[in-house]
Amino acid sequence: MPMRRSARLPVLLALLAAMTAGGAAQAQNQPYKPPPPARPTGIAPKGDFTKGLEPARPELDPGQAAGSEGSDEAFRAKAEADAIRKANLGGGHVLIKRAGSRLMLPTGSGRPEVFDSVWPNASGNNEAAYEDYRFDGLSADREFFIVRATFYEGSNVYWVSRKDGTRYTMHGEVRPSPDGRFLVMANASDSHDFNGIMVWENVAGRLVERFRHTPPLEGISFYRFMRWKDARTVELEHTAYGDEITCRGGTQEALALLTRDGEQWAVKDVTASRCKR
Repeated sequence: MPMRRSARLPVLLALLAAMTAGGAAQAQNQPYKPPPPARPTGIAPKGDFTKGLEPARPELDPGQAAGSEGSDEAFRAKAEADAIRKANLGGGHVLIKRAGSRLMLPTGSGRPEVFDSVWPNASGNNEAAYEDYRFDGLSADREFFIVRATFYEGSNVYWVSRKDGTRYTMHGEVRPSPDGRFLVMANASDSHDFNGIMVWENVAGRLVERFRHTPPLEGISFYRFMRWKDARTVELEHTAYGDEITCRGGTQEALALLTRDGEQWAVKDVTASRCKR
């Protein structure tokens, strides 16, 4: 005798519940598999990577000169043009672009890192607003763009990650260690720029600050890079204004060492200072 529809319904529901419970139990016994990571986009994405950027200001029109022939601006513009040509011809699809006073650096994120210079002779701004950003080349490991900035008062150096566009303020000339793991910067300035020593560690393409030393304002002194003695020691020239008793009107100079002991860095003089007039 065939089973009526009303009688078949409880049987089907029981079977469905058993199958659902069995499937859940099987899923709990299987280890979780994360989704596959996204494929990297590469350093230079296809197409126009400047599409969608904020429109340039009037002073950013292509072809706008940064200064008259023979000026400091013209010298920096020529040096940058040579650096861009060298980087773009060096392989790796770098494709650095300059459009007037706008510098565009392609990154693996698909969006360029942009530096907009401010040239008073072109924009009509006050001279104190002057900012000039120039591409200066690639780091020795080719992981970072180097950009030099000149301001109305002072200057700076930036490293920009080619991977994700992260911008690092380096303050001056950077000197990599022999193994490339650490970066040391020693800048001497008695006015607007950073004065002191900084150390970074390159951790999988990220720059992590490990040490910073700024001399006190009283009895101000300066450090200048000389050389990496080995992978954990840097020789520096230490100069200070002469005191009124032993070196009046002169400077006192000594050899200093910046050393790493484990994860700690320290700087100290290793020779007696000598007076130089």
